[in-house]
Amino acid sequence: MSNQVGANFSSADPLFDEARFIERAQAGDLEAFDRLVIRHQQQVFAVSLRMLGNDEEAKDIAQEVFIRAYRAIGTFRHDAKFSTWVIAITLNLCRNRRRWWARRRRFIVTSLEAPRDTEEGTRIQEVADPTPGPAVAMERREKREQLLKTLQMLEEPFRNVVVLRDLQGYSYEEIAQMLGIRAGTVKSRLNRARWQLKALLDGKL
Repeated sequence: MSNQVGANFSSADPLFDEARFIERAQAGDLEAFDRLVIRHQQQVFAVSLRMLGNDEEAKDIAQEVFIRAYRAIGTFRHDAKFSTWVIAITLNLCRNRRRWWARRRRFIVTSLEAPRDTEEGTRIQEVADPTPGPAVAMERREKREQLLKTLQMLEEPFRNVVVLRDLQGYSYEEIAQMLGIRAGTVKSRLNRARWQLKALLDGKL
């Protein structure tokens, strides 16, 4: 199984026949499952990082996601997207990890080098600069760090929707499937989450 979690692999290859690789993986083809891992691991890592706020924890969760997915691949139904399925697993494992932290009163330590998500559809973005100097690079790192820390202050239902929609660019329908709620509920939670996030970043909460 691929161990390059967090690497920059594209999931938008129009020639990739995902259904065929899923069927092969369900038949026990480990190489086919590895291709699915490579296709989706960046998204899984990015969601894990933003839900947990810690680089190493996110890597651990991302590895566990695909271990769980491999064991359960036979239960996957083609009426849903594979990405929706694995992100739902990701959210569940992140929820369990945060509960584990809470039981042990563990503090969340934010990684200073959180990777920037460049997937099409991302709403919260950085201004492109082809030749950033040290001061610009430091400012960007500080903004990423602050955003990551602030996300951890949101309650889980609101953190879920703002990460999945504004940072990962999933549709309302996909998020509804991942969370097991209605699309209208996603929208209402997102509005509140955006308000809370902005207020926190502005120091009003």
